[in-house]
Amino acid sequence: MAKVVAVITLVVLNIPSIAGATLLKIELPELVGELKPYPDGSIAVFEFGTSFLHIDQVRIQMKGTFTPGVARSLKSGNLFEVLPGIEVYMDPGLGSCSTDLNPQQDPFNIEKAFNLRYGATWDFLLDGTHEVNANLYTSPLIGAVIVTPPTVQISEVYMTIEGVVPEPTTFLFLFIGILGVQAKDRNKVR
Repeated sequence: MAKVVAVITLVVLNIPSIAGATLLKIELPELVGELKPYPDGSIAVFEFGTSFLHIDQVRIQMKGTFTPGVARSLKSGNLFEVLPGIEVYMDPGLGSCSTDLNPQQDPFNIEKAFNLRYGATWDFLLDGTHEVNANLYTSPLIGAVIVTPPTVQISEVYMTIEGVVPEPTTFLFLFIGILGVQAKDRNKVR
């Protein structure tokens, strides 16, 4: 199983939105290269460099190229093209957090939001760190077999979180509060 794991801490974009949320975008170079099917897909551990008070949405953007696969109909023997699919997911602990990217044109540039299912929430990402998995797949074929599987070459990957980050003043008050507690403890009569 060939898996690449590394920590990325590059914040590319930090723009306050109208609703008071912030958009943070990072690059995930560990997902760049030839994408493989599960269980040999790619893994990237990421760190946004901040925590979040609330997360509204998480999106993944992938750029790359693909070569369609070829399948043969069991009934007629005819060959036909099979397009690749890209499954991208994170483990939220409870439920499911995933999205499917289905390139239709080569080269492709697709951005989609992750979907939360089965009781999952964004709480697992509030600390700004986690890992994301990407796997190549083909849709199940009925009455056909794959002769040549499709291939996908990823050239760029970005993850964007739209959420509320603590204000710098919050950190300042927290720091002042910690200093005050430490000073109080030093001045206690023993």
